[in-house]
Amino acid sequence: MLTVLIHHADDPAAFAQTLTPLVSGAVEGILRDVVVLDAQDESVRRVADHAGCRLAATVDVLAAPDRLKGEWILIVRSGVHLPDNWIDRVARHAAGRPGAAAARLPVPQAGVFDCLFGRPRGAVLVSRAALAAAAPASGGQIDRLLRALRPRRMPRG
Repeated sequence: MLTVLIHHADDPAAFAQTLTPLVSGAVEGILRDVVVLDAQDESVRRVADHAGCRLAATVDVLAAPDRLKGEWILIVRSGVHLPDNWIDRVARHAAGRPGAAAARLPVPQAGVFDCLFGRPRGAVLVSRAALAAAAPASGGQIDRLLRALRPRRMPRG
């Protein structure tokens, strides 16, 4: 059902913190695969390999989003901590919404930088079809893709 794309993975400790809550998604059977985008750091690559993640270039993934295993894609910046109820929220949002707009899954406790500069926080959930539609506008860059998706805040709950 779900593929997770992790981007900006340049710190192995932050990357490992992002991976930790994904284990419950694998156990629940909701998580099909995890793709780490543009990982250059050898330690990050090693952690990804040991965790069973796939390494890929952003430009390649965005050129062929139909090759992703999940019907829904969760795009997460490395270092982001998903909320405890992330599985329930993703499942509820995805249920019966095959073409739903992108939604931002908020994460707990915004940092000072995020509050001052309005940097979007949280993971973005998007259908594979919507990702494919927005990918050409991204120029192969994840930050441009996230802007093109224009995610709305996912309802609380």
